[in-house]
Amino acid sequence: MEYAVQTEGLRKVYGGVPAVDNLKLDIPQGVLFGLLGPNGAGKSTTLGILAGWLKPSAGSARVLGTPTQRLHELRGQIAALPQDAAFPPRMAVNHQLLHWGRLMGMGTREAETEAKRALQRVSMSEAGSRLGSELSHGMAKRVGVAQALMGAPRVLFLDEPTAGLDPASAREMKDLIASLAPQATVIVSSHNLAEIQEICTHGAILDKGRLTTCGTIEALTRQSREITVELPVGSTPPLEKLREAFGQDRVLHRSGVNGSDTLHITFPDTRTTPEVIHAALTILLESHTPILGVQRGTSLESAFIELTR
Repeated sequence: MEYAVQTEGLRKVYGGVPAVDNLKLDIPQGVLFGLLGPNGAGKSTTLGILAGWLKPSAGSARVLGTPTQRLHELRGQIAALPQDAAFPPRMAVNHQLLHWGRLMGMGTREAETEAKRALQRVSMSEAGSRLGSELSHGMAKRVGVAQALMGAPRVLFLDEPTAGLDPASAREMKDLIASLAPQATVIVSSHNLAEIQEICTHGAILDKGRLTTCGTIEALTRQSREITVELPVGSTPPLEKLREAFGQDRVLHRSGVNGSDTLHITFPDTRTTPEVIHAALTILLESHTPILGVQRGTSLESAFIELTR
């Protein structure tokens, strides 16, 4: 397997306190990768090291096989959007993107063409003549993404790319990000777990600078080994019958979680998801237990809380 990003023993210390601690991370090429963690987990620091604007205190990091100390050799192949990217207040957006294209090695005409194309991709074609000071937070976020999309980068680092966007704009941005793979590897840092679960194929959870877990989103949410049944609050499901059918330790009933009760049923690889759903719903319906919904696996939010508790 070819990797877009690899780190080994990566460490970054501020004032004696590790923000990233002995991080080993392998991100395959062509995936949409979500970097998750609570505040202070080290997400932005990790992205900063991988993008080359922070130096690690110890360990190594490579992007497309190149050490982050030599990322200038990959000019035009990687792009990044910091969380709070700021733009020169008295420079027009078109001029900013043109300057960025020239830094990437483009000629003037090519940079102008790329700037127009990138703004079109984020629905900001009309904003080219605006000054940086005239951009709202949401518009600045879109311009930042446009800057990251210029050229044909093979790896993109996006820190909170939908923060500050209205729902419709956030939907457009998520669809755009999802369309970038597998031609590019996209690493997204976000607090929005539902968003990561929706658009990403792989992910990692950091806590206190350390890697807690890493894998496919399907594996992190146990989609192939668990089902979740949503019930009205105060439901009394036939737990004895369910545990008799699936095992004493494989049925968990949680009350009042996010406004509903839930049943979590795990199962071995010898049973298929459709088979388990059919068996569980048959038992619930025969006992006249109301059912609000069924989903494969658990939510990424539940896995996140469990792993960072």
